[in-house]
Amino acid sequence: MERCAVFSCMGLGDGLIALVLANNLQLNGGTATTFHPFLDSLQEWFPYHAIRRFPPLEEIESALSHFDRFFIIYEKSPWMQAILQLCHKKYRDQTTVLNPIATPRRDYPYWEGGRFDGNRPFVENIYTFCKDTLRFTVVTKSNGITPPEHVRPRKFEKRVVFHPTSSRAGKNWPAEKFLQLAKKLKSLGYIPAMILTEDERKGWELDEVEVPLFANLSEMASYVCESGYMIGNDSGIGHLASCLGLPTLTVCRSAQASRFWRPAWARGEVITPSTWIPNIKGLRLRDQHWKKWISVGKVLNVFKTLK
Repeated sequence: MERCAVFSCMGLGDGLIALVLANNLQLNGGTATTFHPFLDSLQEWFPYHAIRRFPPLEEIESALSHFDRFFIIYEKSPWMQAILQLCHKKYRDQTTVLNPIATPRRDYPYWEGGRFDGNRPFVENIYTFCKDTLRFTVVTKSNGITPPEHVRPRKFEKRVVFHPTSSRAGKNWPAEKFLQLAKKLKSLGYIPAMILTEDERKGWELDEVEVPLFANLSEMASYVCESGYMIGNDSGIGHLASCLGLPTLTVCRSAQASRFWRPAWARGEVITPSTWIPNIKGLRLRDQHWKKWISVGKVLNVFKTLK
């Protein structure tokens, strides 16, 4: 374990989880560089790690020549496929490919690399991989995130950060339900705050909530870190909040997906539609109409257990 390259999938949560592997590599005598499309904007939050942007396709071969070991967290993007092809061609014996799958099935490409269990969170699977496969003597679930000195964790303990969007509309609990929940929390003395881009704000009635606008990802991380709680859909900001120590509540369309992809650093709860709702092939009532069966009252009651 000398000079190690860790290639992350493209999401924010993916990058934060990939840094768990990088952190364990460094704690056990290696040096690790994590490649991700934008996480280098949080470099000051990871003073002990090197984070680099994906190199252009024409520079990949040169970039890889500086490393001794390669860990690829598999996805089907053209960039990752180019990395995979080159590593198999030139560095096959030094390359480990880990397939992040949210299923207990084992008949997926590269499942053997990490032997991940779809019934356990991705973070815990990385921990187990470091412990049982790499046989490290020092093993941690931490990704090494360290707030800058000017940031005070949970400074505003009554502030509840909402992230009501995600990478796909089908994963999102309805906007009107988030707003109803925010109103109820405000009546209980909390300060609801919505994290939305300028484009995402269109159509939202946001008069009664804070709606901060951030110049960059580091500013957003500071705001989240100084908040008390996080409520949102299955998204990367939930993982960011969790690794910063915030209790999280995640609304998710699928119990199976939530078991693997849930935030798993700080205390957290996940709400999914009941498995009693039929989901037979051809109808998929639970998948198609899951938002109807998760009420504002249920989310509020679960949130109260986080205190």
